[in-house]
Amino acid sequence: MSLQPRLSVLCASMLTAAALLASTATLAHNYKGDYKNEIPAAPCVQPLMLKDGFYVGAQVGYDSYGVGLSRTASFGVPPVVTLTNSRNLSATGWVGGLFAGYGMYFNNFYYLAGEVFGNGSGASQTHNFSIVDNTDGSATSSSSTKVSVDGSWGVSVLPGLKVNDSTLAYVRLGYNQAKLKASETLTVGTLAPFNGSRSKWQGGFNYGVGMESAVYQNVSLRGEFSHTNYSSFTNSATGTKVSPSDNQYMVGLIYHFA
Repeated sequence: MSLQPRLSVLCASMLTAAALLASTATLAHNYKGDYKNEIPAAPCVQPLMLKDGFYVGAQVGYDSYGVGLSRTASFGVPPVVTLTNSRNLSATGWVGGLFAGYGMYFNNFYYLAGEVFGNGSGASQTHNFSIVDNTDGSATSSSSTKVSVDGSWGVSVLPGLKVNDSTLAYVRLGYNQAKLKASETLTVGTLAPFNGSRSKWQGGFNYGVGMESAVYQNVSLRGEFSHTNYSSFTNSATGTKVSPSDNQYMVGLIYHFA
C-alpha cells in the first residue's frame, strides 16, 4: 500500500477517536450537571418551640407532708385525766399521676393555662409518743399515730411568662383535695387503750412555681415545687386534731396537640 492511502486511513482513525472523546466528555459533563441538579437542598432544622393549645401529661415526684397533732381531751371517770399536748410528724413517699389542660400565649409573651390532675400517693408515716403533760401530773400516756395519704386531685390556673421560644416560667394557683387517714392508739394511765381511725377528703389552697421546656417537637418537660395547706379534722375517738400540709416536688412529661 502506498504512503498516501495509509495517511488517509490514519487521519480518519484519529478524527473518529477525537469525535468519540469529545462525545464522551460532553455526556460526562451533562451527566455531572444533571446529578448535581438532582441533589435536594438540606432541610432547615425547625427550632423547638413550646406550643399552646390542649395538652396531656404524666408526672412523678415526692410528697413531704407535715402533720400537726394537738389534743385537749378528758378521759375516764373520776378521777378524770385531761391531756393537753401538741406535736408534729411527717408523712413522706412517692407520688405520681396524670394531668390535662389548655394553655394560650398572649402578645407572644404572657401565658395562661387551666389544668386538672389526679395523683396517687404513697406518703405514710407512723410515730410513737410518750406523753406526760396532763392536768394533774398523776398519769402518763402514750400514743401510736399513723398518718397516710391515698391520693389527691385538683384544679389549677397557671399564669406564666415566656423565657424564650422553648422555655416557660409559671406560677401554679389552685385547689387540691387529698384523702388523708389518721389512725391512733392512745393509752392513758391504767385505762383501756383508745383506738380511733379517721379517713377523710380534705381540701386546701395550692400554690407553687415551675418551669417547662420543649425537648422535642410537641413534647416538653417540666419541673415544679408546690405547697398545699389542707383543712384540719379531728379524730373523735381520741380527741386529736390533725392539721396537714404538703410540700410536693414534681417532674412531668407533656404532649401538646397543637
